[in-house]
Amino acid sequence: MFTIEGVCDWCKKLSMVTKHEYIDGLCHHSCEECNDIAKLDVRQFNAAEIQQQEKDARSSS
Repeated sequence: MFTIEGVCDWCKKLSMVTKHEYIDGLCHHSCEECNDIAKLDVRQFNAAEIQQQEKDARSSS
């Protein structure tokens, strides 16, 4: 799971990281220590983004 060597976008440490993809196409990487908070952060962002898209679709109809 942590197969990429890079910098964690949450703690900024160089380590083995995994990729997290946002619904808007961006991605960030987290180390094992930050993985739980990163998953939560990405999940909350994606849920809010979907909610905003649905709201925009309803208002434009």
